[in-house]
Amino acid sequence: MIDPQAKEDAGGADVQLVVGTSLWKDAFRRLRKNKAAMAGLLVVAFMAICALAYPVISSSITRFSLDEQHLFVVPKPPGARSVPSTYYKMMPPEGDLAFEKVDRDGDGFITEQEIEEAYRRYEFAQVDTDGDGFLTYEEYVNAPLSLAPPEFIPDCAKWKIAKKSMAPPENRYVFECDANEDGLMAYENAGKLVALVSASEARNILNRFDADHDLGLNQQEYIGLPRPEINRLGTDKLGRDLLTRLVYGARISLAVGLLATLVSLLIGVSWGATAGFLGGKVDNIMMRIVDVMYGMPFMILIILLVSVFGSDIVILFVALGAIQWLTMARIVRGQVISLKEQEFVEAARCIGVSTPGIIFKHLIPNALGPIIVYTTLTVPAVMLEEAFLSFLGLGIQAPLTSWGALASEGRQIMRTAPWVILASGGALAVTLMSLNFLGDGLRDALDPQIRKD
Repeated sequence: MIDPQAKEDAGGADVQLVVGTSLWKDAFRRLRKNKAAMAGLLVVAFMAICALAYPVISSSITRFSLDEQHLFVVPKPPGARSVPSTYYKMMPPEGDLAFEKVDRDGDGFITEQEIEEAYRRYEFAQVDTDGDGFLTYEEYVNAPLSLAPPEFIPDCAKWKIAKKSMAPPENRYVFECDANEDGLMAYENAGKLVALVSASEARNILNRFDADHDLGLNQQEYIGLPRPEINRLGTDKLGRDLLTRLVYGARISLAVGLLATLVSLLIGVSWGATAGFLGGKVDNIMMRIVDVMYGMPFMILIILLVSVFGSDIVILFVALGAIQWLTMARIVRGQVISLKEQEFVEAARCIGVSTPGIIFKHLIPNALGPIIVYTTLTVPAVMLEEAFLSFLGLGIQAPLTSWGALASEGRQIMRTAPWVILASGGALAVTLMSLNFLGDGLRDALDPQIRKD
């Protein structure tokens, strides 16, 4: 913009005035130029949105609840199918699922055994991709398995490599229960494997729609069967949907990180600002207390605290926050010492502002830059400590879960179901890395001496 008065003073020459920007506007401009920090911000925002939207994701996307178990065939790999026990979507009662087809004995009465049998025929049809009524080895192993993993497979269904005199020269896979060694398995032999629900799960489905409680479904009560849903990330050792638990785990892990950091912020900022402003003996005593506490084995103390008082989530917040405030106190103290001799502090004293007013209304707001930066770096540290405690079995307890608890469960079945620990560990690693990128970006953005334009 051109100032008329400045133009007149300059003898008619145009004088361009530069409009200044505040520290926060300039910091945000710098932050937007940091691609790693912005990527980290987007990842953290995405995780937070997923955590807040857990009820919607559970009921509308995964369609599995947090603690529903499917113990018949577990653990299932990614892409497997299970029938939800809470959020049903019904399959149309026609074709192979028509009442007459499900009612195998034709008595006009569908029992739980007939429901279980209908699901087995349904899954067999999904696995039998060429529709010839037989399973080849390739169809069996390449299916999006809701079949039993190898350790649950009956002897009849185990396969071996065999050479047949009339077969092509390459090796052929045949089933041990394939009596004529034609490499095919009929439904009668595969029925025990092609299972989506157990007898108890079939009973629950029947009871849900059995309006007259006669232990069976008649033509009017039968509205189809609940549709199997895909376990996108597989299931854990109790058959619980891993994606559902991962999203809920984000809610717990992020909440622990944020709330424990808030505890640390309240204690550390107040302690450090008070020590730095008062100085002298008060500062010396307060900081020696910090030094003594630094030398204490806090993780052992937290483990003892949790062991004595139980793994209550509130105790976890307080305990983790109580060990993170020490470094925050030192950072804030250093900032306050450098600010307390500034003119705005002298002006506040002259107009009669009290000591607490100077500390909390003037000094702390002017030290917000370093406080914000360290806060973003404290959140991942707290999340990692919670994950460590949960990994040891001292953190979040069932039926709740967190990423650390999921990693602990995955460790026990790492060889047979590696997807459990990979999913939880991957989510934790990506979030922690994103928070660190964001913290580094904020540190650079809030330091006016760093020029990366």
